[in-house]
Amino acid sequence: MKLSENTLNLLRNFSEINSNIVFNPGKTIATIAEAKNIMASATITEEFPQQFGIYDLKEFLSTLTLVANPELSFGEDSITIKDNKISICYFYSAINVLTAPSKQVSMPNPEVTFILSEDTIEKIRRASAVLGHANFEIQGKNGSIVIHITDTKNVSANKYSIVVDENNSCKESFSFIMVITNLKMISGNYVMEISSKLISHLKHTTLPVEYYIALEKTSIFG
Repeated sequence: MKLSENTLNLLRNFSEINSNIVFNPGKTIATIAEAKNIMASATITEEFPQQFGIYDLKEFLSTLTLVANPELSFGEDSITIKDNKISICYFYSAINVLTAPSKQVSMPNPEVTFILSEDTIEKIRRASAVLGHANFEIQGKNGSIVIHITDTKNVSANKYSIVVDENNSCKESFSFIMVITNLKMISGNYVMEISSKLISHLKHTTLPVEYYIALEKTSIFG
């Protein structure tokens, strides 16, 4: 098996969410943060033949770069990575020491849905770095949705605001609080769904990848 660049990019992204991963048979890869506040899954073109665990995903991905055109063969206790005269034996990790999703997230019916663009995500990250704020607020009122990068516990804190929707179908007032560092998605535009049950679902508009990110308990709806 050879891994496509798209799959490698997804795995690099997943390594930012959790350093280890469990691969299951089939074409779906998934990961969950140690804190259980971020989960991601994606459909890939390759099909893994068996379940196996990788303890250090970044190390595994770096190991693949030691071979020009790596071909992967799956053994009972290790992967063989080879190309021409080079061969690498990379051992699996015991599954029971890894953190993996135990089941698919059951997303409640979302009250709010809007497009979160790649440009807006980048602006959120940049404003956070400049202003030094850890959280951001998704605020809605009468169908207008504005994202504020601010200290939600300090009303006099500097605030950066972006209008993301001016005529949303949800007319309720809400204030959803999220941690900026939890935005560990691969680059692109997303359909973002938010439930008052304190969970959000972000689905990439062009790639078969999605994320579930927990909201802070200080969030308010209605």
